[in-house]
Formats: sequence, structure tokens, C-alpha cells
Amino acid sequence: MNQLFFYGSIGVLLVIFLAALGKKQFSMRHFILMMGYSLYNLIFELIFGEILDLYYYIDKEVSLIYIILAAIFLYPLIAVLYILFLPAGKKKLWYTTCFITGVFILELISLRTGTILLTGWKVIPWSIVTYIVSFGLINCFNRFLLRKLADS
Repeated sequence: MNQLFFYGSIGVLLVIFLAALGKKQFSMRHFILMMGYSLYNLIFELIFGEILDLYYYIDKEVSLIYIILAAIFLYPLIAVLYILFLPAGKKKLWYTTCFITGVFILELISLRTGTILLTGWKVIPWSIVTYIVSFGLINCFNRFLLRKLADS
């Protein structure tokens, strides 16, 4: 069940991403955002998962492989889907809150299916704090990229 959920999540997000490409323009800015968020997540997961040993994916012996796969295929899709539909103004806060809630629910399902196994990480409060910081960083990085690489 754990591998099915892991790869299924990537597959579903990939399908949503490909469907979004029919409605939204994907630019170099989005690609760079995906790569930057991939690197951020890889470093985060290596520190907290592998070095501090607070959690692991599916099987402790091969968790690093899943960390790398998630950093390449899962988290960048979440980041770019978030940015592709990001509204302006006051709706941005509600949208971000809904996205954080969605990712948190995805984490809870990951725990339930055994995709992620905790060995010291506390979901409350650390996952929520992590998501707030992560989506804040995505927004900051996106604003920076908008100034440097305006969409044509």
C-alpha cells in the first residue's frame, strides 16, 4: 500500500499538472521554481530524514531513494501547481491556507499508508510550521523570479 500511495501520488499530481498546462502557461520561471524547490526539499529531507533520523520513507534501508524521487517528482509538482493558480490580493491567503491543508492531509494519508514512518518527527507542530515556511519560501522565490524572468 505504501509504494502504491507514493507512486500514485506522483502519478495523480503529474496528470493534474499536464491538465493544467492546457489552461496555464508554463515558462522558464516555473521550471526554475520547480528545480529550486526540488533542491530545497532534497536538503530538508536529507537533514531531517537521513541525518537526524526523524522519519523515513517506506523502508529504512532504501528511504534515500524515495527521498530523491520525492524531491525530483513529487514536491516540485506541488510547488508549480500552487504557483500556476495562485490568485492575487486577499484570496492569496485563503488559497495558501487551503493548499497547506491539502498537503497536510496528504501527509496524514502517507502516515496512515506507511509511506512515511516517523521515528521522532512530530506532525503537530513541526509539519504545519514546515508547510508555512515552505509555502512562504515558494512565494518569495516566485516574486524574485517574476522580477528577473517576467513571463512573455
